Amino acid sequence: MTDKRSIARIVPAGALLLAAWYAAGQAEAQERPLLDPASGDRLLFQPPAPPAPDDVLMLKLRDGSIRWGSIESHDVQAFEFVRLDNGGRVGVPWSLIDPGQAEELRTLYGYVEVEAEEALIDAERLLLQGGGIVEGVILSREGDSFLVKTDGNLQMVPKRRVRSVESGVRLSALDVYSREELYGIYSAETDLTSAEMNLELARRCESILDFIHAVEHFEKALELGLSVDVDKVEGMLARARIKAQNQEQIEYLREADRLRKRNRFDDALALLQAFPEQFEGSSLLEDARKQEVRTLEARDEALKDLVRTRWNHWARKLTREKARDDSFQAARTWAVEQASAEILQRVVGDVNARITQAANVEDVQRAWEDRRRVRYASTTYGNGTWLLGRERAQQGGVEEEESAEGAVSEIDEQRKAIEDRIKRYMENQRIARRSAASEQAEDESQVFWETWSSNNRAAWLLSYYVEESGDYELRPLPSLRNCKTCGGRGAVELLITGTVTGQQSSSVGTCPLCRGVQVKRRVYYR
Repeated sequence: MTDKRSIARIVPAGALLLAAWYAAGQAEAQERPLLDPASGDRLLFQPPAPPAPDDVLMLKLRDGSIRWGSIESHDVQAFEFVRLDNGGRVGVPWSLIDPGQAEELRTLYGYVEVEAEEALIDAERLLLQGGGIVEGVILSREGDSFLVKTDGNLQMVPKRRVRSVESGVRLSALDVYSREELYGIYSAETDLTSAEMNLELARRCESILDFIHAVEHFEKALELGLSVDVDKVEGMLARARIKAQNQEQIEYLREADRLRKRNRFDDALALLQAFPEQFEGSSLLEDARKQEVRTLEARDEALKDLVRTRWNHWARKLTREKARDDSFQAARTWAVEQASAEILQRVVGDVNARITQAANVEDVQRAWEDRRRVRYASTTYGNGTWLLGRERAQQGGVEEEESAEGAVSEIDEQRKAIEDRIKRYMENQRIARRSAASEQAEDESQVFWETWSSNNRAAWLLSYYVEESGDYELRPLPSLRNCKTCGGRGAVELLITGTVTGQQSSSVGTCPLCRGVQVKRRVYYR
């Protein structure tokens, strides 16, 4: 039945005037009935009775047009509308009217929205060694374990497993206590002889989705002589009764939502997809479909976040593992040809274990490509920049000289002479390197790689993978920091000790740190 007093509250004032005018016209027409010309005393037709003024509303259709009339009956799919202008009746699906008005009317008639606002409580979040999480209320901190109330149960969490405890976490009350426990707590705090307190308890029951008790206390509030908002409370009672009839279905859908919050998306979707068969003809079918869409969207977002974090994790972990390989050539080849595929497979495994078994390689690859770009991270080739070769090491960089500010040396001419010698030396070295055998260069690289620390190898290999694989977005310009030993010149002046012939007391040699490439290369990626 339509709640006429509730409808009247949302009817524009102009509608009442129009209805009154129309009713007056109908009354006048009834005083002067149209007679059949043949008989002179038989009514030719009877105009349809207009809706009562209190029932008239302005119906806003989705296409922007409006109709005046009243809602005669309704269900979860549609409603029967009686037009004011001609008394005609038509069935109108909720989807054909303005979404805002449809939501307002559906709420008025008590059709349930699953995402009811739930009661929240202060709780703690225990971060465990290895990445696990326990959320709930800590009831006891004595002894070697925390006693935690969670999911309606008591759980002992050994303190040695807890990395840290976060306080002030807001959780749904139903994620900690059972519905029966919460109702017991709320009812014990309520004066059940007061109409206002029963109304408050009924609203608290709705906040924990306990609609059966909500109906009980709405009724009791009215029986005890509630003095204010009686019409509004009667509407709340009507809605609560419909929800109470669907209590089992609401709990079913909330369980699916609880699984979604815990990233158990496959289990949540299994429940939601079974809902139409489990509750055939339910008025909550549309709500279940909406919840399924939200769950799929949440799953996709969780998948993207996990892919981004785990891809970075495996990139670092696998390059560290491969850096243990004593073969420089093998490690460098792996970074270009195999690293991407290995990282992808590891991330797929993480997604299948933590998010959904439905994700495949293509889904994970797409999620990585669509990832949210955050801050640039950086990695460096360090003192092994020379392994790239001079041209590759200096490609596309911005030099970051670390020269101290201050007065220029007074012996500028001597410095210029030294620099000229170094330039000539470096040019001769380039010519010599072109003619040197490649095997000798590879041997030099291999010897360096074998004697280099594993941490430095890992950083070099990560840098090489990042730049050469194409998996990451690179900042357009890497940074090139001048070698600290040679100041970015690639060579150093060597003092000659011992017996000196003539006036020559120094010579020029390749920088032992940068090996002539002059810089340390750092790349930025995300």
